[in-house]
Amino acid sequence: MEIDLRNRNLLAMQDFTEEEILYLIDLASDFKRLKKEKKPHKFLEGQNLILLFEEASTRTRTSFEVAAFDLGMGVSLIDSETSKLGAKESIEDSINVFDRYYDGIVYRGNKQDMLEKLVNMTEVPIYNAMTEKTHPSQMISDMLTIKEKFGYLRGLNLVYLGYPGDIMPNSLAITCAKLGINFTACGPKEYFPKKDFIDLSKDFAKDNKSSVTYTEDLDSAIKGADIIYTDMWIALTEIDKVPIDRIYKLYPYRVDDKVMEKTKDNSIFMHCLPAFHDKKSKLAQKVLDQLPNDMDFDGMEVTDKVFRSAKSMVFDQTENRIPAVKAILYATLRAD
Repeated sequence: MEIDLRNRNLLAMQDFTEEEILYLIDLASDFKRLKKEKKPHKFLEGQNLILLFEEASTRTRTSFEVAAFDLGMGVSLIDSETSKLGAKESIEDSINVFDRYYDGIVYRGNKQDMLEKLVNMTEVPIYNAMTEKTHPSQMISDMLTIKEKFGYLRGLNLVYLGYPGDIMPNSLAITCAKLGINFTACGPKEYFPKKDFIDLSKDFAKDNKSSVTYTEDLDSAIKGADIIYTDMWIALTEIDKVPIDRIYKLYPYRVDDKVMEKTKDNSIFMHCLPAFHDKKSKLAQKVLDQLPNDMDFDGMEVTDKVFRSAKSMVFDQTENRIPAVKAILYATLRAD
């Protein structure tokens, strides 16, 4: 059966079937090949895209921009410094204008509910560029990266270490379950997601003959892992008041050599970035200034050694964001 995603919204991975997700991954691979071979692919020439970014972004914003440009699209950016939805006119009035100006609307902010509102206000596709609940475009990039490394997805074991109920592990739990990847989130129980979300993830996993596990036991979690994944323990909105207690609780789950040594020989490390793996960024320095003097800092959620190791796929993930976005835009906006 031919996959047809035209005019579909991208709000969360749970809205897509395994076949549809695999289609996007394969399509992303095709776009990556076209770019490498320097073959023009302006398949969406004449269409326009608007990026509504109420939350700051670097990689997600630029990946959407470059992907759209390569596809021949025009792109407009409205960020939190340029405009705030609902400030000068109602959100409905602004969106009604954008619905007539643009062929697709990309939203990034801290409210998944806003996406639902946008869907009800527009006729053009709405794309989630990350909210407080999920980051679907990152999932296509990550799954492409994993497939490039291993050649397959079903049956692999992906382990997320750190904050089990955060945006990335929530996105990974659903995506892995849909694709038959065994997913484990390991960290303090107080940071597990809500039971209804865990139950939903496990239902998807059951349908696809895989598993979803939440545990505090680090050794059991990482044994036999193919992929170790982590993310920052600090939200960018918390930089001025660093959650010291949370850092102490998550510190036993950081990724170091000891963790990677207990995984499979051909295992990989993944991180969606930015990462606190060294002290070189101004952001890291601002955080370090607030940490206790007795905390020996050799990377926070991941050590610099692991981050820069041969197992690290972090920059492959970043590179794959662009073909992933191309696949999403083309699949939903193509004419036929």
